Amino acid sequence: MLLSHQSILGYIDSNVIEEGRKENAGPVSYDLTTQRFFTDSSSYSAGLTSCTLNPGDSTFVSSVERINLPTDLACRVLIKNSRLRQGLRLDAPLYFPGHKTRVYFRVTNVSSDAIVLDTTRGIAQLTFERLDEPTDTPYEGTFSDEFSFKGMGDYESLFGNDLKKLENKASEIEGIEKRIYGNVMTLMAIFAAVFTLVNINMESQAAASVSLVITVNLATVGSFALLAGLIALPLRPKERYAKVVPWAIAIVCYAVAAFIALR
Repeated sequence: MLLSHQSILGYIDSNVIEEGRKENAGPVSYDLTTQRFFTDSSSYSAGLTSCTLNPGDSTFVSSVERINLPTDLACRVLIKNSRLRQGLRLDAPLYFPGHKTRVYFRVTNVSSDAIVLDTTRGIAQLTFERLDEPTDTPYEGTFSDEFSFKGMGDYESLFGNDLKKLENKASEIEGIEKRIYGNVMTLMAIFAAVFTLVNINMESQAAASVSLVITVNLATVGSFALLAGLIALPLRPKERYAKVVPWAIAIVCYAVAAFIALR
C-alpha cells in the first residue's frame, strides 16, 4: 500500500526522511533533491555538481536526503515523469526496512541527444510502502550507513573479476578489428600490385630489354611490399611477422632490381 502526503509529512517530522523539505512532499511521493553525480571512480570521493550524459552514458546520483527506515517500512526510488519524457532511465534498489543511508540511484541517457544534469533540478522521487507487520530481519548489508558513495563497496572483490573480464574482451575485440583492417588493406595492396604489374608488362611487350621489364617489376613488387609493412605498423603492432615479412620482401626486390639495373 502506497502511503499518502500526510504520512510523508510525518516521516519528515520524525526524521525517517532526514534533511527533508515539506514542500517536496507530493500526493504519494517525495521529490528528492539532487546532491552529487558519480560518473566514474575518479569522481567517487567528492562527486560532481553537474555532468553531461551523451546517448548511452550513465551516472550514479546521490540525494541530499537520507532515509532511516523503521522495521515496518520500505521505499522505492522512481523517476520523475518529466525526466522520463526527457529520455532518462532510472535504476535503483528497493530500500529495505531498517536501512539507514543516503539515497542513491543510477540514471542512463536512452535518448539520441546529450542531456545536461545539475544539482538545481530533481530527477527522482521516493514512494513508501508499509509492511503488513514489522520484519524481524531488518537490513544490515554492505550498503548500510552509506552516507558517502562507496561504489561497489564490499562487492568489489566478488564482481571485480567480471569487470576485468569485460575489459579483456573489449581489448580482444579491438585487436580483432585491427587485424581485419590490416588484412583488408594488405589485400588491397596485393590487388593493386597485381594490376600494376599486368599493366606494366602489357605496355612493355615491345620493349627491347627484358632486364628493364624485370627491374621495373621487382621495384613495383618491392614498393607494394613496403606499403603492406607500413600498413601493418599501426594496425598490427604486436605481430612482428606482419611487418618483418613485407619489409624483407621489399629489401630483396630492391636489391635484385638494383643488381640487374647496374649489371
